[in-house]
Amino acid sequence: MAEHLDSRLRLQDCDEASIARALLLMSELHGMSRVARACGMRSDAMRRQLDGTRPLYFETVLGVSRALGVQLRAEAGQ
Repeated sequence: MAEHLDSRLRLQDCDEASIARALLLMSELHGMSRVARACGMRSDAMRRQLDGTRPLYFETVLGVSRALGVQLRAEAGQ
């Protein structure tokens, strides 16, 4: 799971939508309701942010990442 997200982040054309789609897919695979509950959100509200229907907040990205056990980090570019 972490490798999938990391590969998305490393893509040259990585954007908000591709990260959101990756988080949506991982959330669906691990139980949308469970992940949303861990984020303190309703699953429909979280889904709308991740599918692009509503604006995606960084707080949601962090919450979903934590709920999935994935750590976001920064490193120097090449």
